[in-house]
Amino acid sequence: MKSSDAAETGATANLAVFLKVLAAEGKAAVSATPLPPDAGEATLVLHQIDEHSRDALALDMPPFSAAAALWAAQLFYQLCRFTVCRDIGEEEIKAVCGISCPEPRGPAVDWSADLTLRHLPKLFQLARHLSHVDPLVGQMKRIATEWPLSSVGIPGLENVHPATFVAHPGLRRLYADRIFATGDASRLGDLHIDSQLRSDLGEHRDLASGIAAKLLETT
Repeated sequence: MKSSDAAETGATANLAVFLKVLAAEGKAAVSATPLPPDAGEATLVLHQIDEHSRDALALDMPPFSAAAALWAAQLFYQLCRFTVCRDIGEEEIKAVCGISCPEPRGPAVDWSADLTLRHLPKLFQLARHLSHVDPLVGQMKRIATEWPLSSVGIPGLENVHPATFVAHPGLRRLYADRIFATGDASRLGDLHIDSQLRSDLGEHRDLASGIAAKLLETT
């Protein structure tokens, strides 16, 4: 997500439109005004994103959790808004980022939240580029640590544990693919993930030399 991919608009905040544009173009169109309480249309869009993602991945994924997906969509919208609207205070940022997911963690929740949180690494790059000491960057790193499936590629995270989803074959496959794609060797160390990556590498270690070298250290 480049600086041109996150743009404030003068229009009234609309989560459904935000999600449609984000899914279709990878851009975040936000408003300085708060989101309206009606989320019915946004939930329908999230259902559509879920179906499209399943078809594109061709993997057996967990059930869709509307509550988790909506929570994550609202959170990500606000993170984009904070990135664009630089005059928003630290207290509001902390308050919004402190709202917990309404569903207990597990594969279905992690998958559903990932429908929008998968864009977090690109947004983090933009926010960090704008200011390394911004309190928003700290909040993003905390969220990234808590939602590892969606944050592969974000540097400098500590104590990242995939325990809430790693037992699910489809999510483990998705996580491993993202580690390969980004070369994020910091995500190694989990027994299940390392085993998956070693199996994937096989005789083709040259395709991901950094990951392969790190795996050999832990063999």
